Amino acid sequence: MSDPTPPAPPPAQPAAPPTAKGRGCFFYGCTAAIVIMVFMGIAGFLVFRYAVNKFVAFAEQYTENKPMTLPQVQLSSTDYQQLDQRVGAFTDALSARKASAPLVLTGDEINALIANHPAWKQLKGRVFVAIEGDRIKGRVSIPIDELAKFPGLSRLKGRYLNGLAVLKVSLADSALFVTLQSVEANGKVPPPSILSQLQTVNFAQNASNDPKTAEAIGKLESIEVKDGTLIIKARSKE
Repeated sequence: MSDPTPPAPPPAQPAAPPTAKGRGCFFYGCTAAIVIMVFMGIAGFLVFRYAVNKFVAFAEQYTENKPMTLPQVQLSSTDYQQLDQRVGAFTDALSARKASAPLVLTGDEINALIANHPAWKQLKGRVFVAIEGDRIKGRVSIPIDELAKFPGLSRLKGRYLNGLAVLKVSLADSALFVTLQSVEANGKVPPPSILSQLQTVNFAQNASNDPKTAEAIGKLESIEVKDGTLIIKARSKE
């Protein structure tokens, strides 16, 4: 499996402009929460569905005791400000239910938002995105301390899920679908029987449990990954 774009020298981080009040949550806090939920869901599935009576031993095979250094993107301060304004204008129109052009984002633009926008700080240094054709490749380095809170799993504290996942993302009938095509963690691929089970799970199925996230998703007509871009269309006001 090929990795996304190789690391570039760390640039000077542009100063992120202040976010206007009242902007919709979808591309900011809600999006960050969904991404974390997806990859923690994968980690939880691997640990609890497959490990059975060997929780810790299995998890230690697929995790590491230190985070992985992820690539960085170079985006000038001017380009980032234009990006933030474009995303902000779309979310403002989404909140107001006004007509707007689709929002089109490249992988580098998504990574720039992750690296610089305060509301995406949960993902900074934890997620790097590459879009190839109709697939999203996510390199991740996520602490799994939440799993260590369960009885018998305390040895997982301080460990990290470092790996690569290839995802399909879509929206149908106001329901967000994030499904897995392939995954590897700590350089290991799960057994075929486990991978086939993972591929049937919608890792965004609980996104609508949060009222604000459900409201934001309900205002979208479609989400499409096409030709190396993520295309988001707002629903027309009825």
